[in-house]
Amino acid sequence: MAGGKLKSGTKHGKHKGKRWKKGHSSDSNPQIRKHRLTAKNRFFNQNVGSSGLTEAALAKHDEISEDGEDDITSTEKETGSVSGRTFSTWATNWTECTNTTFSRVHRYASSNSAMHKEILAVLAAVTEVIKASGGKESETEYFAALMTSLESVEGEQSLAAVAYLLSLVMKRVPPAVLKSRFSDIAKALLHVMASHVNTQFTSLLRSIIVCLTSVLRVQDPIVWNDSSTLQIYHGLLALTTHHKPKVRKAAHHAVCVILKGSSFMQHPESPHYHPASSATAKYCIQQIEDTGGTGEATTTLHMLGLLKDVLAVFPQHSVKAACETILRLMTLSNVLVTSVAMQTLHGMFSMQPKASSLPAELNAQIITALYDYQPGENDVQPLTAWLAVMEKAHVNLGRIDAKLCISHLPRIFNSAMKCLLSEKAEIAHVAADTLKILLNNCVASNMAFVKSVLTTAAESIPTPIHKMFRAVEGGLSYQFHAEWGQVLQILAAFFEVLGQECPKMMKKCLVSMADLRDSHRFPYKAELDHAVGVAVRRMGPRLVLEAVPLQITGNEDNYEFPRSWLIPVLRDNIKETELGFFTSYFLPLAAKLRAKSITYSKEDHLVESKTYDALQLQIWSLLPGFCTRPTDLKQSFKGVAKILGSAISDRADLRMTVMASLRKLIQHSLEREDNRTEVAKYAKNFLPILFNVFTVDTEYEKDPTRLAMLETIKTYLQLADRQLTASFCDKCLDKMLGQDIGSLQRHSLMDLAIAMVPHVNKPRLHRMHSFIVLQLESTDKTVQKKSYRILEEICAGKSPESIQFVTGTLTELQKLLLKSLSSSGPSSKAPRLRCLCHIFKNLKSSQHEFLIAVVPEAVLCTKEVGERARTAAYNLLDNMGTAQLTWSNKSQQETIQNYFELVMAGLAGSPHMVSATVLALTRLLYLYKADISRDLLELLVDQACLLLTSKAREIVQSALGYLKVLLSSFGDVDLAQHLKKLVLCLVSMKEDNKHHFRFKAKEIFGRLIRKFSYETIYSMVPESHHKMLVNLRKTQERAKKKKKPGGEYDEDEEEKSLKSSFKAESIDDILRDTDSEIDDVDDSRQTKAKKPHKKVAKSGSAWLKETGDDDIVDFMDPGVSKKVLATKPDSSVSSKKAVKHDFKMAPDGRLIITEEKEEMDTKIKKGKNVKEEAMDDLDELLDAMEGNPKKSRKRKMESIEVDEDEAPAKYKAGGSGIHRLIAVGKRKVGAGMGVEYKAKKAGGDMKKKGKPDPFAYVPLDFKQLNKRKRAKAAGQFKNLVKGAKKGAISGKRAKRRK
Repeated sequence: MAGGKLKSGTKHGKHKGKRWKKGHSSDSNPQIRKHRLTAKNRFFNQNVGSSGLTEAALAKHDEISEDGEDDITSTEKETGSVSGRTFSTWATNWTECTNTTFSRVHRYASSNSAMHKEILAVLAAVTEVIKASGGKESETEYFAALMTSLESVEGEQSLAAVAYLLSLVMKRVPPAVLKSRFSDIAKALLHVMASHVNTQFTSLLRSIIVCLTSVLRVQDPIVWNDSSTLQIYHGLLALTTHHKPKVRKAAHHAVCVILKGSSFMQHPESPHYHPASSATAKYCIQQIEDTGGTGEATTTLHMLGLLKDVLAVFPQHSVKAACETILRLMTLSNVLVTSVAMQTLHGMFSMQPKASSLPAELNAQIITALYDYQPGENDVQPLTAWLAVMEKAHVNLGRIDAKLCISHLPRIFNSAMKCLLSEKAEIAHVAADTLKILLNNCVASNMAFVKSVLTTAAESIPTPIHKMFRAVEGGLSYQFHAEWGQVLQILAAFFEVLGQECPKMMKKCLVSMADLRDSHRFPYKAELDHAVGVAVRRMGPRLVLEAVPLQITGNEDNYEFPRSWLIPVLRDNIKETELGFFTSYFLPLAAKLRAKSITYSKEDHLVESKTYDALQLQIWSLLPGFCTRPTDLKQSFKGVAKILGSAISDRADLRMTVMASLRKLIQHSLEREDNRTEVAKYAKNFLPILFNVFTVDTEYEKDPTRLAMLETIKTYLQLADRQLTASFCDKCLDKMLGQDIGSLQRHSLMDLAIAMVPHVNKPRLHRMHSFIVLQLESTDKTVQKKSYRILEEICAGKSPESIQFVTGTLTELQKLLLKSLSSSGPSSKAPRLRCLCHIFKNLKSSQHEFLIAVVPEAVLCTKEVGERARTAAYNLLDNMGTAQLTWSNKSQQETIQNYFELVMAGLAGSPHMVSATVLALTRLLYLYKADISRDLLELLVDQACLLLTSKAREIVQSALGYLKVLLSSFGDVDLAQHLKKLVLCLVSMKEDNKHHFRFKAKEIFGRLIRKFSYETIYSMVPESHHKMLVNLRKTQERAKKKKKPGGEYDEDEEEKSLKSSFKAESIDDILRDTDSEIDDVDDSRQTKAKKPHKKVAKSGSAWLKETGDDDIVDFMDPGVSKKVLATKPDSSVSSKKAVKHDFKMAPDGRLIITEEKEEMDTKIKKGKNVKEEAMDDLDELLDAMEGNPKKSRKRKMESIEVDEDEAPAKYKAGGSGIHRLIAVGKRKVGAGMGVEYKAKKAGGDMKKKGKPDPFAYVPLDFKQLNKRKRAKAAGQFKNLVKGAKKGAISGKRAKRRK
C-alpha cells in the first residue's frame, strides 16, 4: 500500500511503534519508506546473473499448458518420453526433477499443507533413486519406481502422494507398457483401493480411480472378453455409489471415459458400443431394483445420474431394459425420483444415440409410454420437464425416421395445446415454444417427406399435418383467449414452415384471424399482424387476399376501411412473388382511388379527397415489395414498364417510390441472366425519361428527389448497352459545350457525365478529358469540383479501356494536376487529392520529383475544414509512402526515414504549416511504427519536445496529439531513454499553453504513469506538478475500483425476450429448483439458519390433487401421475374464477358496504376541534423525529346492520363519542423523544426546569458520519421537516379560525 494514511481505528500501545505527532495524523507519505522503496518499479535496474528463461523452456511450458489436468481422454504420445535436463524446472531446488510431466505440481511449492509437502518429498525420493541408478528420468522409469513405492510405502498420506504422482505419469506412459503389465498393475491398484475404500483421504481413491481408468481405456477389445477385466471394471462401478461425493464423481467420470473414450472407440471402424456397456447397464438396473425408489432413494438417484451420461452408448437390449426400469420408477410417484428419471431420458435423447442403440421403434414406444406419466396442467416444474423430454424425443425420432415422427406429432400437439389452458403462465410459454421447436426441427427438416405426404393423400382423409394444424387452429377459440398471443406465435411458425406447401389448409384460419383483428379492443394486434405478415411472405399476397379481402373498392359510403390494417402488413412482407398480381389487382385499384380523390377535390370535399389520396399512395408503396426478386419478371415487366415510366415523368408524388422499386428490380435482376436481359431492353425508354427529369431546373440543387434519380441512373447504366451509353454520353457532352444552358442544368449534365464515365469507351474518355482540362480553372467552383469528380472517375476506372487510357495519359494527368494546384478551390480539394491517390497507385517507376511537389499539398490539406478532404490527405500520405517503398532499392527502414525527413521539411514554415506537418507525422508514425529506427525515433522525440515549447497554441495542440500517438505506438523499452526528455518538455511549456492544455497534458501524464510507474514520473517532475500527479494517481485508483472484474458491462446482453424468460435452456435448469430444495434440506440438518425466509419443502414431498370430498384418487388409474403434484396445490379459489370485490368482510362473513358520501358527512358532523388537530400534528412531528412512518388519521365508520334472527357480532370500539378508543388519547411514556415535555392537561408542550426548551432537537451521533448510514439519517430529517411544515400550516389555519 503506497502512500496510505494511518487508519483512525488503529491503537498503539506504549513502545509499540512510532506514533504520529499531534496535528499530523493526516499526513501522507511518511519519512520511513523502506517497504515502498523495496516494492518500487525496477525498470531502470539491470538484472544481474543469467536468466533461466530459454526458448526450450517456453516450448516445454506451452506443451504443458495445452494438456488439461483431468483430461484423461486425450491421445497419448506414442513416441519416446520427454526427458533430459534441458532446463531447470520449478522443483529443481526441491526434487532435482527435470521431467515435464510433474510440472503441474508447481502450485504446491509454497503450500503449507502436509499433503503437498508429502508429494514433494515422494517425488524427490523417486527422482533420487532414478538418478542413482543412471536413469534418464523417462515416464516409464517414474512409472516403474512409483508402482514399486505403491506396494512398499506405509501410511495413508504417503500412499495418497504416491497415487497422485502415479495418476500424473500414467497418462504419458506408452500404451504398450500398460498393456503388457496390465494384470500386475490392476492387481496392485485394486488391492490399494479395496483396503482403503473407507479412507478419509478422498484424494487417494480419486487418484487410484484415475490410474485404473488410464489402464483400462488403452486395452484392446479382446482383453475385455476376459472375466478378470470385467471384475476390475466392476470395482470402478461399485464406487459410483460411494458415500463420498468426490469419489463418486471421479468414478462416474471414469465410467464415462471408458465407455466413450477408449482407444479402440476412437477409430473410424470402432464397434457400435463398448464391450463393458452391457455389464454397466446390468449393474445399474440391478442397483435400482435392489434399492427401489422409495424413501430417500439415494442409490437410485446416483444410478440415474450415471445413466444420464452413458445410456446413449448402450446396446439396444440394454437401452430397452434400462428405459423400462426408469419408467417403472416413475410409477412410484416419488417426485424427486420422477424428476431425475426425466432428466435421465432427456440426457439420452439429447446425445442423439445411434440407430443401433436406440432404433426408431423403441424411440416411438418410449414416447407413447411417457404419455402415461404426463403431470397435471398446473404442476409447473414436472410439466415443463415432461415437455422438454417429449421435445427431445420427437426431435431425435425425426432424425432417425421422419415418417414415424410425423405420425406421432398430432398427439403431442394436442397435449401441448391443452397445456395452454393452464393457470400458470410459465407452462403456456414452454408449451408454445415446444411446438415451435417441433415444427422447425421435425417438420421443416423433413420437408421432402412432408411434401410427398401432402401430395399423395386423399382430400377426404386428413394427414398428420392437417391434424396438427387443426389442433393449433382450435386455439383461436374463446377458450384460449388468455393465451391468444402464444397461439398466434405458433400459427406464425406454421405459416413459415408450411405456408407454401399447403396454403388451402390455412385460408380458413386466416379468416378467423381477420375477424379477431376486427373485433373491439383486440389485445394481440402486433402478434396477429406478425402472423399474417408471415403468411403473406410464404403464401403470397394473392392467396392471402383471397381469404381476407382488402374491402377497399373505391365505391364505399363508409370511410372507416376496417381492413386498412392489411396494407402496412403487405408492404412490410411482400417479396419474391408475382409482379403481375400488382399490375392486375393493385394498379386498377390505385387508379380508381386517385380518380375518386380528384373528383372529391373538385367538389371541395377535402377530407374525402385526402383520404382516398392517402390510400392510393399506400397502394403504390407496395410496389418495392413486388419488385424484390419477382418470380415472373420476364412475363410481367413489359406490362408495367410503361406505367412506371409515366409515373416517373408525370407523378411527382410517386417518383421516389417508383425509382426505389426500379433500383431493387435492377439489383436483383443482376443475379439471373434472363432477368437482366429483360430489364436491359427498356433502358432506352427509362434512361431518357430519367435524364430529362433530372436536368429540369429545380428550386435547389440538393433536392433529395434528384439524388435518388441520379442513383437510379447509375444503377440502370450497369445494364444498359454500351452503344446506347456512348450515344447518351455524346449528347451530354454536346449540351455541356453549348453556351445557351443555365448553371444548374450544366451542373446536372456534369453529374450525368460522372455517372457515365465508368461505362464509356476510350474515345469518349479522351473527349471527356479534353472537356475537363478547360473546366479545371473555371471560376464557378461547382463546375470545378465536378470536373475533378469526372477526373477522379476516369483515374479510378476498372474497365480495361479506362486502365489503358490512364496508363497512356499518366504524364499529362500529372502535369495537369500540378498546373491546376493554384486555381483549385477548397471544395475541390477532396476529389483532387483522391485523383492524386489513384495516380500514385498507377505509378510503376520512380517519380521522386512529382512526389516532392505533391507532399506540401498533402500536408497542408490535413488542416482542411472538410472531413473528406482531411481523410483524402491522410490516404494520399499513405499512398505516397507505399509508392516510395515500391520504388526504392534501399532497406525499408532507410526508405521510411527518407520519407519522414521529406515530410519534416514543413517544420520550418509558418505555424499553420508546422501544425499540419505535425499532424502528417502523427499519421505516418502510426502507420510505419514497426519500421522506425532508433535514430529516427530520437529525431522524432527531439522535434516533439521542441514543438511543445512553442508559443503558438496551434502547434502545441498538434504536438500533444503527436505525443499521445508516440506513447501508444512504442513500448516502455523503446521510450525509456527518452523519458526524462519527454517529461521535461511537458513541464516546460509556456504558461499560457500550460493552462490552456492542462487537461490534455494531464492525460499524457496518465499514460506515462501507466507505462513507467507513478514513482518514476513523480521523481522527474518539479514540485509544482506533484499535486497534479497525486490527484491523477487517486483518480486512476478510483477508476480501477469502480471497474468490474471481467471488463466492461454490456446491458444489451442481459436483455431477453419474453418468451425466452420462460423457456428453460436445458432440463438441468428446469429441475434446478427441485435439486436446490434437497440441498437446502441437507444443509439445514447440519446448520440452523438464524432467520429462515422460506419454508423449504422436504425431499420427495408430493401432494394429491382432489377436486372434492367425493373424489378419491385411484392409484390403479394409468393417468394417476397427473394428480400427483410436486408443488402444493393452491387451496384458494382459482384466480381466473375468483370474484374480486373491494368490499370489507365482517367477522361472520357478511359484506360491509359503505358509501363515501356518508363517511364524509359523518366526518363533518363529528369533526375534530382545533385543539385535537394540533395534538395530532404534534404526534406526527414526534413520529417524524423518531423516523417512524406517517400514520393515517383518516377514520372510516362502518355500519353493520344485524338481522333479527342472527346474533350480533362482537362489539369493537371505534368512531367518536362514547364509542371512541380510549387508548388513542393516551401515549405511553418513553414512546419517543420529547414525551417528557408533553402537558398532562393542555394540548401542547411545556417547559421543564433544568432542561432545554421543548424544541425539536436531533441528537449528535458519530455513526452518522459513516457514508453508508447517511441515507437513513437524511430520511429522518426529511420526515422531520415535512412534519414541521404540516404543523405550521395547521397552526396558521387555526389562527385564522380564531
